[in-house]
Amino acid sequence: MTGSVVMYSIVFLVVRYGMFLGGDATMQACPTLLMLTIPGALAALTSKESPLTVAVLGALLATPICLVIIHCYPEWCYDLVQELAFDTSAVFWCGSGALLVMLLRTIFWHSHNR
Repeated sequence: MTGSVVMYSIVFLVVRYGMFLGGDATMQACPTLLMLTIPGALAALTSKESPLTVAVLGALLATPICLVIIHCYPEWCYDLVQELAFDTSAVFWCGSGALLVMLLRTIFWHSHNR
C-alpha cells in the first residue's frame, strides 16, 4: 500500500509540474493523465488479493498529500472545481491501470489453463 501511495504521489506531481511548464492558465484535456495508469498497474501487480482496492485506496490516500505539496507552489494551483475534476480523473486513471492488469491476468490465466 505504501508503495502505491509513493508511486502515485510521484507521478501525480510530475504530471502537475508538466502542466505548469506547459504555460496554460487553465486546465485542458491532459493526455499525460494517462501516466497515472502506471501506479495503478504497479499496485495491481504487487497485490493479488484485491488489486483494484489497493490502487484506489493508495490514490485516495496520496491525493491529500499531493494537494498539500501543490499548495506550497501557488502558481500550480487552480480553482476548486478544476482541482476537483483533475483529482477525480487522476484517481479514475489509477484505478483503470489496476483494472487493465486484472484483465490481462484473467485473459492469460484462461489461455494458460487450456
